[in-house]
Amino acid sequence: MKDNNNKPDTKELFSSAYEYYAKYRPGIPEEVINIIVKHFDIKLNDRILDLGCGTGQVALAMEGKCGEMVCLDSDPEMLKQAQKATKNSQMKLTWINRGSQDLEKVKENLGIFKIATICRAFHWMNQRQVLEDLDGLIDENGGIVIFGDGSFWTSQEEWQQAIKRVVQKYLGEERRAGTGTFKQSDEPWEKIVAHSVFKFVETQQVPIVRNWNIGGIIGYLFSTSFAAPDLFGDQVDAFKRNIEEVLLTIDPKGIFQENAVFSIILASKKNR
Repeated sequence: MKDNNNKPDTKELFSSAYEYYAKYRPGIPEEVINIIVKHFDIKLNDRILDLGCGTGQVALAMEGKCGEMVCLDSDPEMLKQAQKATKNSQMKLTWINRGSQDLEKVKENLGIFKIATICRAFHWMNQRQVLEDLDGLIDENGGIVIFGDGSFWTSQEEWQQAIKRVVQKYLGEERRAGTGTFKQSDEPWEKIVAHSVFKFVETQQVPIVRNWNIGGIIGYLFSTSFAAPDLFGDQVDAFKRNIEEVLLTIDPKGIFQENAVFSIILASKKNR
């Protein structure tokens, strides 16, 4: 996990992708949630702050594990999808249309949390500033969790590399981030976190095997900032046909296996 110094406006990153995000992004495995709950000894009366909550996947996965979640995202359309997905939740949920850069402005109204979670979103944030702002929001016995499972762009399966080449054919060699490009530095996130108040860092990895069909693969691509539908303009249908042709060449049955890894950074204020 590396630091990203290019911080685009996250509201425009997924402007045409939010419905695909809600439908096609894989959920968070129970094993990942169990690691977080056990590490921080999360109880049913604990509060969790979720930054960059997107379509509410952390809230869905934490159902029955804590008592309350406060979830922030800068994209109002993402929050609408999150509220729809969690409408039957039994825990207290608060949705706030703010980005991580607004933490300092809203923190006095948020209260204190056992942990803060950042799933598949830390690369869009000003990491050091977020860590500093979180200090006053997290209980002395709590901490933060930064976790995610990469993307098709960085994955190494043959079929993933093939679809990456198709994306590059239409949108250019560099990885897009909405209308801009994605830049990544060489500084690991673990090192950045270790220099914050959450200096006691532990990392864990959970391997995952997923099976995809062609519709799911296209839906996932359209959920990303590097292949959102609007980026293709009037070539979007040609892109979809091209993806399908390439995938069927690799496997005529149209079923593809992914060997992914959920990387988890668990960082505490006190040594656990």
